[in-house]
Parts: sequence; C-alpha cells; structure tokens
Amino acid sequence: MRTVTLCACATILSALALVIAGAASAYVPEDEPLERGGATAGPNIPAMRLEDEPPFAPADPDSGVQDDFGPIDHSTGGEATSVPEPRAALADIAYGDNGLPEAVAKVRADLLEAARTGDIEALRPIFERQRIPPIVDTFDTTGDPIEVLRLQSGDPEGREILAILSEILETGHVRIGEKSTTTYVWPYFAEVPLNVLTPTHYVELYRVLTAVDVEEMARLKRYTFFRVGIAPDGRVRYLSAGDIE
Repeated sequence: MRTVTLCACATILSALALVIAGAASAYVPEDEPLERGGATAGPNIPAMRLEDEPPFAPADPDSGVQDDFGPIDHSTGGEATSVPEPRAALADIAYGDNGLPEAVAKVRADLLEAARTGDIEALRPIFERQRIPPIVDTFDTTGDPIEVLRLQSGDPEGREILAILSEILETGHVRIGEKSTTTYVWPYFAEVPLNVLTPTHYVELYRVLTAVDVEEMARLKRYTFFRVGIAPDGRVRYLSAGDIE
C-alpha cells in the first residue's frame, strides 16, 4: 500500500514539474526582445518566419528616398536620348598631315610635342596665342583651360590628358563643316558612325578606349570620349569629351 502511494505521489510531482517547466519556457519578459532569423525584433513582437514576410516593395520613385538596393534610377535606362547625325564617312578619313592646311598641320605638331613633354603647362602657349581659348569642358567655358583639363585628368599632374591627346592626334582625322564652321577632327570615330567601322578601325578605337568603353559607346551608338577640333587657321576649337556642335 505504501509503495502504491509513493508511486502515485511521484507521478503527481513529475506532472507538476512538467507543467511548471512548460510555463517557464513559454514566458517572455516584456523587455526581452525576440530573435528573428538572427535579427532582433522589438518587444512584444511575435517572431516572424521568413516565408511569412511581405514581398519587397521598392520606394516611391518620386519620393527621393533610397531603397535597400541603392539610389533610385530616375533615368530612362541609360539609352542615348538622341544620336547626332553623322558628319563624316569612312571615305573621308585621312592620316598624318594628309589633306591638312599648313596651319592645322603645324598646331597638330605643336600639340603632339607639348603632350610628349609630360607637362600640361606646355599646352598653355598654344592656347594663349589664340584670341578665343578652346572649349575644354562643355559645362565650364570660363575657367582656365589648363586647370580645367588638369582637374579632368586621373592624376594631379594632368599627364593622363596628355596621353589621351597624343593617342587621339595619332589616329586618323576627318573634315566637317563648311566655310566658317570647317573643322578638322581627331579621332575620326568622333564623327564617323561606329556601326560602319571595320576591324582595322576598331583596333585604332581600342588604342584610345578600353573594351568596356567601346561596348558602352556601341550601345549608345556614339563616341563620347575626348576629341580635338582645329579650325583651318590653326585655332584649336576644342579639346573636350562629349558631343560638340
């Protein structure tokens, strides 16, 4: 009889222990946060399974707010809004001094000599002998052209610009415009459509640009890098990136 009573008591005590343990594991103090997938949820917020999370909703494009994936792209996909009409053809390409007026050939030689010095200040005398300085930035037409070019260079001395200048002037050129707007332009692919270039021409293009740049410009259907334009009287009209009207 005592054995049965002791067993019954043990059973009751075991059951009570299980009830107390269950209640303790279910209790969460109000000031103790719950864990959700490694991140901390706020107090009294039930844990949320990842499959229960609402789908990602991007930020309102007009709100100016950034979403979790970076700035909102307000562009139209990066496509060129307009492609300039071609002003030259493959048949117009010439090399060296071929077809250049004497004044143009001289300033080309002067620019190449200045570029090879490694000192961007060597361009200053060439620019200063003109009544109007060349365009070196389509957004900044009032600053000192040498300093503007130096700021555009990947190095503080402006030597990258000089390297680009020498590479450009050693490619072929084309003549565009008539009378007062006549301009000799380097490189020719600034004015000749990219989609008509031959493999030989593309080798010259790769001398100036990286493969990534070429791919991007092919997508935009236009050359958007540096170009040089010289008037028949030897005046440097521009040494700038981007389209020049």
